[in-house]
Amino acid sequence: MGEIKSALELALERTESVASDKKGLRAHEVRQEGKRLVSKLSEDPTTDVKKALKQYSSEEVRWVKEGFFQVIITQITLPTTEADLSRLSTVETGLAAVIKDSSSMKYLFEQAHQLLKQYLENRRHLVEQLRTAFADRMRKREEELARQFGHAVKLDPAQDPEFAGALQQHMGRLQQQYEGVLEQLRGELDRLFQESL
Repeated sequence: MGEIKSALELALERTESVASDKKGLRAHEVRQEGKRLVSKLSEDPTTDVKKALKQYSSEEVRWVKEGFFQVIITQITLPTTEADLSRLSTVETGLAAVIKDSSSMKYLFEQAHQLLKQYLENRRHLVEQLRTAFADRMRKREEELARQFGHAVKLDPAQDPEFAGALQQHMGRLQQQYEGVLEQLRGELDRLFQESL
């Protein structure tokens, strides 16, 4: 007959695996602390990340940096306004604390700033072009509605479903182009980060 284990033996086996994984639990906790450090930095861009890292042992600091990097890298996104570009400076400050090759990182962020400014400009230009393309159609529709209702009617192209569809389609292509470049940037920053560990 097969070996039947008592409930006590099974419980002891489970606690052995938990006890032996204390290091894994600590690594998880410390990575979470690194993730929370990104929130602190986002709330207060003057947060001294390097100083915060000094409170950890040499083994733990690696885990904190890993958690920190996992979250901060996700903040490199396409902006919707000029104000969003300031977030990129905060990300750069944070990454400077965990990436040793500061000259390469600085170069990458100079490129990123230029890229994201260009994205915002292209986005504005795209909306203007579409508004111009739909202007005649809107004018004719306004004239039609004015004859129908007996008074002047002003329409915004954004209210036109065709305009909204065209804008969404063109904006999607533009975002896809720039997102591809941002993905390369994130990959290069990840490489620099891995070399810094």
